[in-house]
Amino acid sequence: MSKLISELLLSSAVGLAIAVPAHAQTDVADSENVETATEADKDIVVVGTRRKDRSVTDSAVAIDVLSPEQISETGYTDVNDALRTLVPAFNAQRLQGNDGSSFVRPITLRGSPADHVLLLMNGKRRHRASIVQIGTGHASTSGSQGQDFNVIPPIALSSVEVLRDGASAQYGSDAIAGVINLELKRARTGGSVIAQVGEYYETGGRTYDIQGHVAVPLGDRAYLNLAAQYTDQAKAYAFKAVHAGAAALRAANVPGVPAHPEGNLDPLYRAFKGVFNAGIELGDELELYAFGNYMTGESSVTFGLRQPFAAGGLSGHSTYGNSAFDLTPAHPQQFNLAAIYPGGFTPEFGGDLEDASVLVGLRDEQGRLKWDLSARYGRNTVDYTITNTINASMGVNSPTAFKPGSLTQREIQFDAEVSYELTDTILAFAGASYRKETYVIGQGDRASYLTGPLRDLPAGSNGFQGFSPEFAGSFDSTSYAVFGEVDADITPWWNLSVAARFEDYDQFGDNFSYKAATRFELSEAFALRGSVSTGFRAPAAGQVFGTSLTSQLDGMGGFILDAVLVPGSPAAQVFGSQSLVPETSFNMSAGMVFTGFEGFLTTLDFYQIDVDDRLLLTPSRNTTATERAGLAAIGFPNGIDIQQVRYFQNEMDTRVRGFDLVSTYRHRWSTNASTDFSLAVNYNEQHLRGSPPPGFSPAIVTEFERGTPRWRGNFSTTTKVGDVALMARAVHYGAWRRLDGATFLPRKAVTLFDAEVTYSGIRNVDLSIGARNLFNIFPPDRGAARARAGLIYDNHSVFGVAGGFYYLNAKFSF
Repeated sequence: MSKLISELLLSSAVGLAIAVPAHAQTDVADSENVETATEADKDIVVVGTRRKDRSVTDSAVAIDVLSPEQISETGYTDVNDALRTLVPAFNAQRLQGNDGSSFVRPITLRGSPADHVLLLMNGKRRHRASIVQIGTGHASTSGSQGQDFNVIPPIALSSVEVLRDGASAQYGSDAIAGVINLELKRARTGGSVIAQVGEYYETGGRTYDIQGHVAVPLGDRAYLNLAAQYTDQAKAYAFKAVHAGAAALRAANVPGVPAHPEGNLDPLYRAFKGVFNAGIELGDELELYAFGNYMTGESSVTFGLRQPFAAGGLSGHSTYGNSAFDLTPAHPQQFNLAAIYPGGFTPEFGGDLEDASVLVGLRDEQGRLKWDLSARYGRNTVDYTITNTINASMGVNSPTAFKPGSLTQREIQFDAEVSYELTDTILAFAGASYRKETYVIGQGDRASYLTGPLRDLPAGSNGFQGFSPEFAGSFDSTSYAVFGEVDADITPWWNLSVAARFEDYDQFGDNFSYKAATRFELSEAFALRGSVSTGFRAPAAGQVFGTSLTSQLDGMGGFILDAVLVPGSPAAQVFGSQSLVPETSFNMSAGMVFTGFEGFLTTLDFYQIDVDDRLLLTPSRNTTATERAGLAAIGFPNGIDIQQVRYFQNEMDTRVRGFDLVSTYRHRWSTNASTDFSLAVNYNEQHLRGSPPPGFSPAIVTEFERGTPRWRGNFSTTTKVGDVALMARAVHYGAWRRLDGATFLPRKAVTLFDAEVTYSGIRNVDLSIGARNLFNIFPPDRGAARARAGLIYDNHSVFGVAGGFYYLNAKFSF
């Protein structure tokens, strides 16, 4: 640990930092009146404690509170990227063309995957996304199934609370690494509209975004807040890329060569998002409340070129092969794919997205006895389409557009909570909940998975094969939990809280989790805090039952058929797979809070997260002829053609260890001039405890431990002089290693810079111009072989692939 401290001091000295004012007011109007950081840290937090009077600095665990103003200053219009910019322990990848992972982006908190991070809205659990993260490109996050963070308009939020501590005993399964709570506005009057237009410097991707919020005036006893957002983002392309095969085809005057044979960078994305938050006082004590969201959208990615014949040193695609079954009774015609796609084809993979939720509750928060009854329903669906492709095995009867199927996650939960103030310093809390999850795999159209008469050619819709009847179905999982917590101020300077939870799953049995957290105030300026806790995460239904067949790019411009198998199924048993079991965890944290002088706040928190039976998607492994024959013998779709397989397994024990440093300071130069300074650093190590499981080569173990940056940091300043504000930010990603086949591509540390200027001299109007990644930095490529196939930027980069982005913002408040 002393080594970590010395590295922290060294990194701070050289400016290795990232910026987030960790503590800000939770209402836009109030945030404009905050005078110092010591005033801001009086914010009352909802997450991490059952007390209603706990501020950020009073908390026994690490919590960041982000205001709408801070989120807006990032220049991003989705919560994923705003959190990635503001909270160094949080990251969200932007993947180039990785199937469903391009639509619901994989996130991490303290190096832990999305399903170790619980998302709440107004303190209540959100439902999972239907997409399982198959294509993240990194062993530590592949296979997670968490919530979608990008379905709520940022303008609807009064604050975002990030609890950076294990909280399974308080909130249940999935809270191993932490909790993120989206608090919706509860204003009585007023509203605002924000519009943005922006584009990447040289890769396109023009984006239009408009958000609006209105508080409907309903008198003193009720509130209704409505918010909506519409986003239209065009694709970004690597215009500098040269696909050697496509160039050779064009040079040979082959017609119909696709315009972008390398595929896209950022995907196309269009979405409408709406949120409501309402409540009414029933008498002097009761409140009936409700909130929810609805989102509908579409997104699509362009896959790489399937070229018709060998050219430019890249091989022809197998779909263009000659079949031994042409001119036979099963297929009397001669099939010639070049007649349909003479210059090759680039499959277009799309998803129609829908997310909806509603929660209704009744609560009494007056007096010493408080209670809350609620029921919620949530649903997340993606309907897949794939066009500009072929099922070559069907020959001349194949369509060129397919519906490969759909994925749906549905959840119902009933929750009852009660708390009682035993004394002015002791609070007792208890509750019970019931939750049912349903995962539905919708069957694709027959042509998307069929093996046709030309069975020596690739079967199914090329690029992403459809879900066959063997895969489709509806799968349920139910659980119940009882939980309790006691929070006590033992003395005016010592707080102690203890929580416990019993949870039972019909598929995976029961678990008992606990947490103890404490805070010692040594003086008005300095306090120590820490916690220990255990955690539990049952495998999600999508991990238990999910499957897919996709075409993956190899190192020579060709494509191989990759299968994700249901763990423990007959197909997976061919490769030694076993049924899944729950993950369990043990967390420790220790830290300090320092508010030594006016306007200054610093927190430093160390943590360690041990996870046993870590659930991961195994690395892809090549199949043998005997194994392919075994798949075909049990009737597995296209089993004889599958060249690689993966499946979920609990075969690893892991450890995450690191620290977070957050420091804020406001300096007032004069009555109308001030500067806010923010520094935040996260250092995070990931380790495999014990021997690696089968299939984890030494190279894959190294990727697991060093495949993401250990250092992330951010330093920002916001200077306000009269009606003008200037924000400047430096975002740092430390060095990491990129596994490519059996070799490593070194990835050097990189620092990106953002800037924004805002003018507020027009009544109720703010005008901003800004740039993210100001100096237009791109990630390096993945080697000469893939660069020749047009992949000139690393498609699994930790900071994006499309370069610098400039934008204009206009905000009108009323």
